Amino acid sequence: MKITPLYRLQGWGLSTYAGLVRRTARYRIEGQEHVERIHASGRPLIIAAWHGMTMMLAGYIAAQEDPNQYVLVVPDDHRGAVLSVWARQLGAIPFAISMKIDSMVAARRLLALIRQVQQGKNLYLNPDGPDGPSHKPKGGVVFIARKAEALIVPAGAFTATGIHLPRWDRYVIPFPFSRITVVLGEPLEVPLAADLDQARAALRERLNEVERAAEALHCKASHA
Repeated sequence: MKITPLYRLQGWGLSTYAGLVRRTARYRIEGQEHVERIHASGRPLIIAAWHGMTMMLAGYIAAQEDPNQYVLVVPDDHRGAVLSVWARQLGAIPFAISMKIDSMVAARRLLALIRQVQQGKNLYLNPDGPDGPSHKPKGGVVFIARKAEALIVPAGAFTATGIHLPRWDRYVIPFPFSRITVVLGEPLEVPLAADLDQARAALRERLNEVERAAEALHCKASHA
């Protein structure tokens, strides 16, 4: 993946805007105790969220966590080149993986990612990314969790002030000074003997639950 001057400029623009949102937003976070409990246990941590919430949750990681301990999965293409610049500006580690199903390179990269998680890095990824379909998780996240013996924390985020891009994931770009609500759900464990299809179905249900919870909590606070 080559980062050209144009991609670097685009990544810088993205990180500059995201940084403005992060510095001015008011975050309400529910469920942080789940993350802290995993940190205290020494188990690997995976934060999973639907693709459209990425900018809101990247702000959460920067504000509440240590971004230097997080690996962010990006596609191995021009989008990943831009996102890699953003991730580095955030302080996180970008990790590019080819999205071609039959790619041997992708398989090797996946094993390298699993090793990073086993060695203590936290992971943030979008189970329905990078091209959808929306709200339908692929098998990668539960496979990684099983191999690395990591716990998955489902994350949902909502804001009433932002732009929804007219594309498959309805990607949310919050406005500066937005109120952003983040809900972190009960950790999901994927035992070595687990059925991955069942684990993926359970993850989908958890992700939908925290998405609804974040919106409900946000709206309740707005009318309080």
